[in-house]
Amino acid sequence: MHRDRINRRYRSHQHHNVPISEMPRIPISLLRQAHTIDPLLPALLAPCRSLNVAQTELRWMREHVDRVAKARRARGDIIAKGAMLRQLVRERSSGKPLQYQLGTEYFGDLEIQCRPGVLIPRQDTAASVANLVRLLRKVPKFNEGELRLLDLCTGTGCIPLLFQHELARNDVDLRVLAVDVSDTAINLARENMQRLSKSKPGQMALLKADVLIDPFADQTRGMRNLKRAMFEEQHPQFWDILISNPPYISPSAYWRTTTRSVRGFEPTLALVPPGRAGGDDTKQGDLFYPKLLAIARDVEAKIVLLEVANLEQAQRVVRLARALDIFDGIEVWREDPTSSAPNSSDKHGFTIVGEGNVRSVLCWRGKGSSWLGKVAAQDDNHRILQSSSFRPVPAKAAHLDTTSSQPQFDMSSWVEQRRLEFDRNPCSRWKQIKNRAKKNDRKKRKVKGNTWYQYADIPWRT
Repeated sequence: MHRDRINRRYRSHQHHNVPISEMPRIPISLLRQAHTIDPLLPALLAPCRSLNVAQTELRWMREHVDRVAKARRARGDIIAKGAMLRQLVRERSSGKPLQYQLGTEYFGDLEIQCRPGVLIPRQDTAASVANLVRLLRKVPKFNEGELRLLDLCTGTGCIPLLFQHELARNDVDLRVLAVDVSDTAINLARENMQRLSKSKPGQMALLKADVLIDPFADQTRGMRNLKRAMFEEQHPQFWDILISNPPYISPSAYWRTTTRSVRGFEPTLALVPPGRAGGDDTKQGDLFYPKLLAIARDVEAKIVLLEVANLEQAQRVVRLARALDIFDGIEVWREDPTSSAPNSSDKHGFTIVGEGNVRSVLCWRGKGSSWLGKVAAQDDNHRILQSSSFRPVPAKAAHLDTTSSQPQFDMSSWVEQRRLEFDRNPCSRWKQIKNRAKKNDRKKRKVKGNTWYQYADIPWRT
C-alpha cells in the first residue's frame, strides 16, 4: 500500500538527533486511552511519543504481517500472524527502528530496502540531492551526452538511485560509481540497484574501498584505497560530480544528541568517524572532509555535495574547501534548499540557502559553474594543477594540447624535482631508502663504488 508523503516524512525524521532529556514522560491517561483502542498500542507509545503516530505504526505493522503471510501461503507455508505482530511490537518498544522491521524506507519517491548494519536513509539527504538534480535538469548538454557521478560512503545506494530517478533525461548517459567500506552496505546497495536502477548494464557500479587510506602509502594487504581500487577495477579516474554523506558525528555528540534507537541499532561505523581514545573530538568528527575534498580535486570533480551535521561543521568544511583554492564558489544548504525564504550570508562570506537546519555544503568549479548558472573562473585547469602535487609545465615544453578539455598531466617535472632533491642531499635520501627497506622486510641495498642502488619508485643516478 502506498504511504502518503506526510507519513514518509515522519518515518525519516523519527531518528534524527533529538536529546532524550527533551522527550516528555507518557501520562497514565494516555496509556489507558491507548489500551482501550488496542491492547498493543501502549507498548508503542514509548518509541512513538504520540498516540496518532503509534496507531499509524501499528497499522503499518499489520499490513507488513499480512504481506508476509500472503507470500508464505503462496509457497505453501503458514505463519501465526498474531505471534508475528506481537514480536514486531516488542522489538519496536525496545527501540528497534521501524525501517529495519518493515525492511524499507522512502527516499524521495523511491522505496529503498533497509537492513540492520546499514544506515537508514534520511529525507534531509534526499532534499539536497533532489535540489541539485533540479538545477542540473536545466543544463542543455553535458560532456558529449555523458555525466559521471561518484558517490562515496554510499550505504544503501539511495543517493545515486534518487539522482538517476530525478534526472530522468534520455539524452544523458549517467555513469555511476558507488563506494563503501562495508560488505553489508555493498550487498544491500547492489540489491537496491538491481531492483530500482534504470541504467544499462555496466553504467552503475559498486566498489569496495576505504576513502581514508592514503593513496600514496605503501600497501600490500588489507582494504584497498580508493585510487588503487578504481585502477584495479578499471573505473574512470575522472568524475563530474562527487556526492558523499560520510560519518560526521563526533564521539561526544554521538552520546549527547542521538536517540537510544540510533545508538542501539544503527551502525556506529556509518555515524562516527574512526579515531583514537582521547583524541580531538572535533577533528574526529571532521575526519572525512579533508580526504573527500582531496579526492574531489584528484578526480577533477566539477560539483561537490557533502552532507554535514550543523552550521559549525559547515563553516569548517567551507574553510577546508577554500584552502584548496580550486572552487569558483561555495554555498551552504539547509534542510529545505528549495524554500522561497531569502538567502542569508555567513560572517565568513558564503551564502546559506533555504530553511531549517544546515545540512550540506555545495562546491563548484569549471564547467560545473555554468551547469549551476554560476560564474566560472578563467584559470580552472591551472588552479587544479597548482593545488595538486604536480607542478605545471609550459604547454610547449610538455607538448600538451591546449585546446583539449581532457585532463592532462605531465610527470616530467615531478621526476625532475625528485632527482634534484636526491642530488642535493644523497645521504639523507639513502637513509630514507634503507628505512623503507627495513619497514617492508626487504633486503638492504648495497653501495658499490659511485653507483646508488635504489627502489624503482625513487629517481636514481650513477
